[in-house]
Order: sequence, then C-alpha cells, then structure tokens
Amino acid sequence: MKFLVINPNSTTSMTNSLRVEITNLNLDHTIHYYTGPKTAPASIDNQQDAELSTRTCIEDIRANHAAYLSDYDGYLIACYSDHPLVHELPKFILRSTPVVMGIFQASMLYALQFASEGYKAGILTSGYDWEPLLDCAIVDFIGEKCNDRQNANITSIPNSKFVNTLAAGIPVLDLHKPESYVVLKEKISELVDDNVGIILLGCAGLSTLNGKMKADFPQVRFVDSVKVGIRLLISYAGIGHI
Repeated sequence: MKFLVINPNSTTSMTNSLRVEITNLNLDHTIHYYTGPKTAPASIDNQQDAELSTRTCIEDIRANHAAYLSDYDGYLIACYSDHPLVHELPKFILRSTPVVMGIFQASMLYALQFASEGYKAGILTSGYDWEPLLDCAIVDFIGEKCNDRQNANITSIPNSKFVNTLAAGIPVLDLHKPESYVVLKEKISELVDDNVGIILLGCAGLSTLNGKMKADFPQVRFVDSVKVGIRLLISYAGIGHI
C-alpha cells in the first residue's frame, strides 16, 4: 500500500523531521511526503493559518500534483489540530474510499482507548492560540458540540478522561531550542500535577523530543501523534482492502 504524509505548511525542514521519525519505524509500506507550497504559512499557529494552508495545499495539489489524488491508499495530515484539510481533501480524491486522517484525530483515538479518570490525558501544545481551539476540537471529537471554535471559553472538558489543553507559549519553529525544553519540562510537570498520565504531543514539531521527555518523566506515557497517526492510517487502509 502507498501513503502520502502531508505537511500543510511550507517549511521543508519540518517535513524532513517527519520523514526521519516515520522512517525509523521501519514500516513495510511505500510512504511519500508532501510539503505545502510557498504560499502556505511557514508554520500553522492559529485557525487562520490552518484555513490558508488548506486552500493553498488543495490548489497546489490539484494544479501541480494531480496524481496524488488517485495514487494513494491513505493520507496523513501532519498538523496537530482539527485541520480543515482532513475534511476538505476527501472531496477531491478520485478513489472511492480514501482514508484521510489527521494526527490530532489519531491521538484522540489513542487517548480514548487508554485514558481513565485516574489516568487522564492532556494535550501539550506550542502557542497559546491553540488552547481554546484544541479544547473545542476535543469537545467536538467526543460527541459534544463546540459552537464557537475561534472564541471558545471552555472551563473544563466534559469528559472525565481529559484535562484542558496546556500551551508552552513557544512558536512552532522554536520548539527545538535548548531554552525551549526548560519551559516544556515545566509544563509537563503542571500536567502531571493535574493527574495526567498520558500527554498528547500537540504539535508535529514536538515529535523528535519524545525520547527526551520519556527519559525525564518515565511515569508518563507520551503520545507521538505522528507515529500513532501513520500506524492507525495503515491499519484503517488495510481494513478497506479486506
């Protein structure tokens, strides 16, 4: 089977990081990678960026990479949000049963399986703009209704398995700086103090820090949304071939 991992921003180095992380899994499938065009945001830091990246990626794929719409068994949208591309891309794919998954959705499926009231899940993300957006996305995913995604003011997630999203206040492209990790450790400690045992890495840029975090917090299960996403995508596509 063939899969396309889509980085909807225009930063090639981020795509290369995704490639390294997924290649290290030694998956027995063909996996290709796509980076958004120059007209896409360099990083996706809010809902406006997500919507712009959706438009520019669809325009670019349709105009310059039409084969992408028929050649793959599944597509992984590697932006940690309820990214509009997850919902819009299937409208243009020519195969009858495309599997399109976002890394946010994949991590939520994982959390619902393993989290509990005594072992909660929480999202650690980059910038503060994502806190209300991801809280709203959690509410939507668990079957409630978040009516105002952009201006959400959710005091608590209506599910005993989750706590509210916590942002480090760090731009996506700065997450790998040594001084940023000091802040990330403080935020992880906050989540642990809030009875969180499963931390969903709410940004593709956090994936390469997974091992370091595990070493510092061995009692916590860190969920690399990219790795979980590609494995779930392959599983779902395989079901379609049964």
